[in-house]
Amino acid sequence: MYAVEFETDIENEFIRLPQFEKLKNRHVKVIVLTEDSPSEIPMSEAQVVTPRRRPAKVPPIRFNEDSFDTVPDSSWDFS
Repeated sequence: MYAVEFETDIENEFIRLPQFEKLKNRHVKVIVLTEDSPSEIPMSEAQVVTPRRRPAKVPPIRFNEDSFDTVPDSSWDFS
């Protein structure tokens, strides 16, 4: 197991990783530790995890018997 430990001030959603090239194209587990408890942080800052995006709710597709067959390959001029 390889570990990298460093301290930084989080100003936005991006954290610069030291020794990035050693970790490039590898799966890693990230753990964020703070000295404050979450109750001491204002609610807007405590939202570490953003809500998961969900697929759009699209109604099912129904065909009303007006669909048509595709043109067979022999009908195309491939020469």
